[in-house]
This record gives sequence, structure tokens and C-alpha cells, in this order.
Amino acid sequence: MKRAIWLVGLLAALCLTACGGEEKTADLDVHEALAAMLEEAPIEEAMELTEADMLNFYGIEADQMDDFAAALCAVGIKADELVIVKAADEDSAAAVEALLQQRIENRKSEFQNYIPEEYEVLTHGTVARNGVYVRLIVSPQYEALEALYDGLLAG
Repeated sequence: MKRAIWLVGLLAALCLTACGGEEKTADLDVHEALAAMLEEAPIEEAMELTEADMLNFYGIEADQMDDFAAALCAVGIKADELVIVKAADEDSAAAVEALLQQRIENRKSEFQNYIPEEYEVLTHGTVARNGVYVRLIVSPQYEALEALYDGLLAG
């Protein structure tokens, strides 16, 4: 009987631990986050994107986003690109994550034989999702930008 009570207690503790293990994120201001990231790793000939650009470049619909901030090289000779989206909900966040990942794959195809140095930058491109926040980082300084973003997201 003691063993049964102990097992029930153990299972309850495990359930509480599993349920409480959800990752907490700060309420991130995507515009301030992008500004900090651009300060850390400026993009040559940077162009900040509009809602229409988000649809044209990534296929992300306006109703999938509560907010966003994004910049890329306007000249097209650099692969550098930063995107931060606060999605409308978890389902939208998953869709945005897939679209941003596809963007990296498409850009790799474009740059592979065109500008090999920039293709190398794209091989380190990353997309990450934390709750409703999704980010894309393509930059030679990707490690520093990932650390900066993670710090901002943690609050």
C-alpha cells in the first residue's frame, strides 16, 4: 500500500513538473528587438519591410501576425536578413516558422552558384519559435544575434 501511495505521489509530481515546464517568454517589442539586432550587426543597404513585403518575400499573411519587424539587404548581393514576428496565435506561429524556414532554403538555392560567400552565410541561417514569437537570422554574426535575441526574449 505504501508503495502504491508513493507511486501515485511520484506520478503526480511528474505531471506537475511536465505541465509547469512551459517556457516563459517576455512580451517582446519586435521593433526594439530588431533595432538592437541591427545595431549589433548592421545590414548593408538595409531595407525595413512592410506588411506587403512580408507577403511577397515570405508568404506571411497580415492576419497571421500581431506585429513584426524585418530588414534585409535591398541590393540583393548580401544574404543578410532579420525577421521577428509576433504571430496571432500558436497555429500561425507554426505556419510562419515553416514559411521562414522555406525562405532560407529558397535563398540557398538562389545564392549557391551566384555568390558562394553569401551561400555560406545562409548555411548558418536559423529560424526559431518561442511561443508566438518566430525569428529568422541570416548574418555572418548569427551567433551574437541569436544570443542577443534570446536575452531580449527572456526579459
